[in-house]
Amino acid sequence: MAQTPTLQALVNQPCRRILCFGLLLFLLVLFLFPGQSYASIPNRLFRIDINPQKDFTRLTVRLAGPPQYTLSEIPGNRLRLVIKDTGGTLFKKFRRYSDKNIGGLVFKKRGDSLLMTFQISQKAGWRDLSRPDISAITVDVGVPFKPGAAHPSLAGREKIWNGLEKLVRDFDPPLKSEIPFSPTDRQVLKNFLTEDEQKDFMAAEAALYKGRLTEAEEVFARFSSRQGPIRSLALYRLAETWYRLQKYPQALASFREAEKLWPAYLGLNPGVTFYYGDSIARSGELTSARSLLASLVARLADKAFAPALLVRLGDILARQGHEQEARAIYLNVAENFKDNKASKMSLMRLADSKFLKSTPWNYRSISDVYLNASLQSGDMDMREEAHFKYVLLESIHGQAGEALQQLMNFQRKFPRGVYIAVARTIREVLVAEVYRQTVWDKDPSSLVRFMDEQHEYLSGCVGQPGFLATVTNAYNEAGRPIELVKLLIALVERTWSASVAPELYVSIVDNAELIGDTATAERTIKAFLSKFPTNPRARLMSERLGSIYFSMEKHQQVKETILWLLNKGEHAQRAESYYQLGRSLWALQLYSQASKSMDHFLAATSGRDPRLVPDAYFIAASARESLGDRKGALKLLEAAIKLTDNKRNEEFLYKAGQINLLEGNAGRAKVLFSQLAKTGKDPDWQKLAQQALTSIESKSPPQ
Repeated sequence: MAQTPTLQALVNQPCRRILCFGLLLFLLVLFLFPGQSYASIPNRLFRIDINPQKDFTRLTVRLAGPPQYTLSEIPGNRLRLVIKDTGGTLFKKFRRYSDKNIGGLVFKKRGDSLLMTFQISQKAGWRDLSRPDISAITVDVGVPFKPGAAHPSLAGREKIWNGLEKLVRDFDPPLKSEIPFSPTDRQVLKNFLTEDEQKDFMAAEAALYKGRLTEAEEVFARFSSRQGPIRSLALYRLAETWYRLQKYPQALASFREAEKLWPAYLGLNPGVTFYYGDSIARSGELTSARSLLASLVARLADKAFAPALLVRLGDILARQGHEQEARAIYLNVAENFKDNKASKMSLMRLADSKFLKSTPWNYRSISDVYLNASLQSGDMDMREEAHFKYVLLESIHGQAGEALQQLMNFQRKFPRGVYIAVARTIREVLVAEVYRQTVWDKDPSSLVRFMDEQHEYLSGCVGQPGFLATVTNAYNEAGRPIELVKLLIALVERTWSASVAPELYVSIVDNAELIGDTATAERTIKAFLSKFPTNPRARLMSERLGSIYFSMEKHQQVKETILWLLNKGEHAQRAESYYQLGRSLWALQLYSQASKSMDHFLAATSGRDPRLVPDAYFIAASARESLGDRKGALKLLEAAIKLTDNKRNEEFLYKAGQINLLEGNAGRAKVLFSQLAKTGKDPDWQKLAQQALTSIESKSPPQ
């Protein structure tokens, strides 16, 4: 009894292999001969008419009889016309043709079919006006025929949708064959390489296997340049490396050169054969690629990875514009290999075909396919792709906050994956929408947490009305002014904040000065003036920098920063800038300029700090005195004496008395000294005034 399951397994295993092999052969028939059900009459192309109109270009392909054809869009903004059972002239002259709608018409013969491929404008669409009973194909290409692009109904997601279309159009990575990597037997290498050369070659193969492609490329290129038995093998490996580096033309050339030297190797290494076939397909030679790859699938039909390989061939067909044939393969693999990885691959490809037609009402059934694949697959690449597409659908159609959390989870799981750049753009869009939809005034602490978590993804937020004021208020209410400055500094260094960078710089300076961080304020103002010298705020920022230098008693830097205030036609936006400049110029013994600057301060009609006025009078008067203008100095001192609440009044009285003595006005000096001696409250000034009076009286002639 114990032997029964074993015998049954031994019997069933070959049966399953035979069934698998037969099914794969059946699918290969669909793959190799997708058009056998269509009967067509041999035809011939004899003329091409191109007629540019005002809004479109009409392209007419004239044939001997009514054609059997397909017209489809292919990656790279191109149209491909495949006319079955047709021959004729290849019209090389049209390769150089170009107008605003179409360009570069390339004709090729593929088996019994004639292919015409040409570029169309990104803004253009197309329509087919052909009739089945007419011996011509007529196609119009132009902006009026651009179909209304499918788009999410949720406003604000347009950037994600547009990025998706670009991803679908341009993202064309190397296909993973699923065939295990086959390293070269070292016994083979011993026949024609030295010990060190064997190690180098095997190290290069290890680098290729582990994805260190640049390292592998360098070594294989060196070996492929040598004449001898190793050259053919090195060319194959170099071609495989170039394929994975997405250097497809170079890879194909290397594959073909290697095949001439050692064609039998393709039978020894199926993985290399797959990459060769896909390189051929990418060059547009689909018939040759189909033949090579189909024979490969037939040869490996009894392998566990054969169904997955068939799906990869379907991918090639789809990329070349043969969606119906690819769909037939996906459906059959999904149905007949449910326990194989290929089934989930096929279901994902079928979901891909519905992706761009998804809406907020039907996307769940599509996203469930990706979610199941991401949870159940053991292949890391497949899990990443499935998870990304699930998150992408949620980002387009789902609630913004939930989609953002899903995307952040994806980024944590695949921090260095192939979709990381796209994920960043999507996150920026979702962050902007969450910010826009949320009322932060009621919960400023939540906004602080949001900023801390999303500070690298605020490109869509910084330009929104009131952003700076809202964020500043939230951080201030949370009592985190230092963190606010750090956030603003991080934002201003981002390229996407360029449109609001001047406002960010000003805000950094404002908040840095509030917390006494003069070093940050100084550094920020310098950066502002360097980047935005003509900005309307530049003058004010320069004055603020001068103020910082003044507080640090760096008088020379004050002069160098704001001396321009004394130029003709200039006017300070902060009255105290004149005072600070005048004080620094006085310290530098530049009396004429100091006097001029203080005059501007004293003449200011608004914004003048009254606490600075007495000192401004004193410096202005002292500067004039140093220049020999005693009358001007006395005029200023007399005006200062009349100031109300002037705590330095006694100092002014004494100085005015001294200057009057120097001017020979002993009587006026005596009056001033007497007033100070009688009414003064400071004993030091009283004593000096009394001494001055005694000196005057001793010099007066006796009556």
